[in-house]
Amino acid sequence: MLQKIKNIKRKIFKKNPYLVDVIKTSPTEIESLIYKRFYNQPFSNEPLGNRNEYLSIWEKAKSESFPKIDEVEAKYGYAIDIEWMHELALQTQVVKKESDICYQHGRLLYTTLSHYISENSSNYINILETGTARGFSSLCMAKALHDNKANGKILTLDVLPHTTEMYWNCIEDTNGPCTRESLLSKYKDLTEEYIIYSQGYTDVQLSKISIPRVHFAFLDAAHTFDAVMNEFSYVENKQSQGDYIFFDDYTPALFPGVVDAIDKICEENQYSKEIITISEQRGYVIARKL
Repeated sequence: MLQKIKNIKRKIFKKNPYLVDVIKTSPTEIESLIYKRFYNQPFSNEPLGNRNEYLSIWEKAKSESFPKIDEVEAKYGYAIDIEWMHELALQTQVVKKESDICYQHGRLLYTTLSHYISENSSNYINILETGTARGFSSLCMAKALHDNKANGKILTLDVLPHTTEMYWNCIEDTNGPCTRESLLSKYKDLTEEYIIYSQGYTDVQLSKISIPRVHFAFLDAAHTFDAVMNEFSYVENKQSQGDYIFFDDYTPALFPGVVDAIDKICEENQYSKEIITISEQRGYVIARKL
């Protein structure tokens, strides 16, 4: 699938010891066929709900309390602007589905990254995210960089295109299909300053990029043992003592493969493992390189 490289060095950070070099290949006929379905309304051909339905889901999600996450914020000494996060979640996390809506990982990402920035001497921070979706998590991390006056970039990978109009199963659908770029237009200052969007399957995209060091990673693409291990195989030799990996969906009943992979990674690769379980449906792990 990998073809002759046409576009090299999409982003170059001059005189930066932690250079991120994003390499982009021209799409082949095979790749075009593989990704075709992601350009053709992958969620729905029409809005899945009306504005009031999405607002009702949002109000319920906002009313929930999470003492364990409160404790993590208190321990690390950082907390995201909660109203800012709720507004972002209305655009990017509030969807119609059978399970309850929970976007508390945004708080944990912000808190953990802010703590990392405070204790790290690097003048530039490289962040890798697998699984962009609508862009919620990358923006929470971008806000942490901004609020803590840190230099860095977030490279986020997903099969969903960034500039193709579609229905996203979110409140913005009530205004018609839009691009992810448009969906996040309110946060343009953060997206343009801190985030690089890359489209494609995670394993393919990771084979095209070069990041000498990954200071902070959020691995959240496919929810299988093999997928998590593959994503970690890219990160494992690019982290130093004190660097972090954040894992979502540490939930044995729902994603046993993810749990097994995270346990294996931490046990065999010298990572501490802080497990944060907030419900039967949601659990997280903050892993720190020892």
